[in-house]
Amino acid sequence: MTTEKIWVVDTSVVLRAMLGDSPAAKAWLDHCLGLGQTIACCRMLDLETRRTIIRMELRGSLLPGQVDANAYLGRFAIGTQIDVLFDEAKRLLQMLRASDALHVAFALSIGVDEATVVTHDQEMAAACAALGFDVFDPVNDDQSRLAKHGRCEVTPPG
Repeated sequence: MTTEKIWVVDTSVVLRAMLGDSPAAKAWLDHCLGLGQTIACCRMLDLETRRTIIRMELRGSLLPGQVDANAYLGRFAIGTQIDVLFDEAKRLLQMLRASDALHVAFALSIGVDEATVVTHDQEMAAACAALGFDVFDPVNDDQSRLAKHGRCEVTPPG
C-alpha cells in the first residue's frame, strides 16, 4: 500500500507565500492545502512566522492585521514536542542555524521515507538531502519533477 508523503515546510517558504513574495510558493501551498494534503511544521515555524509579522507591523512595512497568520498556520499540522526536537537538533552534525536544525529534527521525527522537506533555504536543503530526504523548493524547483513522483503539481502563475 502506498501512503502519501507528508510535506514538512519551513519558514522560508511559508513567509514568502503569506507575504506575497513568491506567487509560486503561494500557488503550491494553496494547491496542496486545497487537495487536503498534509502540510506539517514544528512549532518553531509558528513562532518565526508570527514574530516576523509582528516586527513588520511595528516597523510599518505591514499594516496591523494585513497578514492573517491564522489563515495559513491554522491549516497545518503543527508538532508540539519541542523539547525532544531541541535534543535532536543539538545532535545534528550538518551546517544549520539553530531554527533550521529544529525544522530538520522535526522532519526526522516524521521519517525520511514519510516526509518531503519543503524549503527555500539552500543550507537546509543540502542538509536534508544529505540525510536522505526528498527536498522541494516551490520557489525555484521545476513543478514537473513532482508530477513524476505522484505529488501535487501546480501550473506556475503567469
